[in-house]
Amino acid sequence: MSNISKEIENAKKIIAEQKKRIKEAQKAEAKSEAKLRDRQNYILGGALIKLAETDERAVRTIETLLKRVERPSDQKAFETFSRLPSLAMTPVPASENTHE
Repeated sequence: MSNISKEIENAKKIIAEQKKRIKEAQKAEAKSEAKLRDRQNYILGGALIKLAETDERAVRTIETLLKRVERPSDQKAFETFSRLPSLAMTPVPASENTHE
């Protein structure tokens, strides 16, 4: 193998390694952003629930949001809502869960 061929192979190897590092960095960045979004959602949700303990408008906002929850597994999470028991979702029978 000539020197030029070796240089080309080395350059290809370096490029492949750098592409891998870029993908790993992008994945780490996306994970970090998702973690931040989750934290923001968690904090805002907690603040809204805390506000609803004293503010009827916040209660109505939560009621509106709960009506938009469609997935049965998500609805199940709110069957008991200990922070605001009046907002607990009643279990929806399986026949009413399906979209036509």
